[in-house]
Amino acid sequence: MTLAALSQASDQIPESLLVFLHGRGEIGGNIDQQVRKYGPWTNILYNPKDTYGPDTIAEIRRYHVLGFHLSAEDWDGEALSEAVDRYLAAHPTIDPERLFLTGLSLGGRGVLRLALHRLRTGRPVSSIASFCPAGGAAGYSGAEIGLLRTVPIYLFHCPEDGVVPFEGSARLHQRLGSDVSRLRIVHKTELADEASAHDCWTQFYGSPGLYRWLSAPARDPAEWPHLDLPRAAQNDTG
Repeated sequence: MTLAALSQASDQIPESLLVFLHGRGEIGGNIDQQVRKYGPWTNILYNPKDTYGPDTIAEIRRYHVLGFHLSAEDWDGEALSEAVDRYLAAHPTIDPERLFLTGLSLGGRGVLRLALHRLRTGRPVSSIASFCPAGGAAGYSGAEIGLLRTVPIYLFHCPEDGVVPFEGSARLHQRLGSDVSRLRIVHKTELADEASAHDCWTQFYGSPGLYRWLSAPARDPAEWPHLDLPRAAQNDTG
């Protein structure tokens, strides 16, 4: 696995590190365009109509954002963890105890792999937001699920997703348990593009509530915010 990286500094010291992993559609190509196509960037390159509002920008700026880019293949947890360690060593203003992970589709699975490797080696992961993780619950042993259960994990998925089956996320949530995780069902009316049910992430990365949750998830997932989306509310009112 060959990795490249883009970063975005925080406006707070010490900094918290938010790692973002892209999906299969962003493998290869121009690194800047592919990594910043979606995700927690103040200069997002998606559709201009979905430019993030000032409240979201302010929340993103609380994090030092690190986005990796794949030239081919798939995310490898060990290689990612080593890259994170190198980055932390080179950026002493970042608090290594404040590591947050988020990714979409292939990257949604990638952040779980990264978390597992760090947890196996005794390094902390603060929270995870995973969008339609590829593979769902497949491939995780009981011991690995036990490790993941030590981290608050918010899963997001649209049941109409034709690329990554929703059932996989539902099964993963079931295995993790509702005492440490939550599955947010994303309805088609909430999507940035109702014709693309796989893209359940664009609207949430534009929501300040996602970044507030990452930094301070309540102990009980039942108390986690539903993360209502402004555009969805506008659609409801016509």
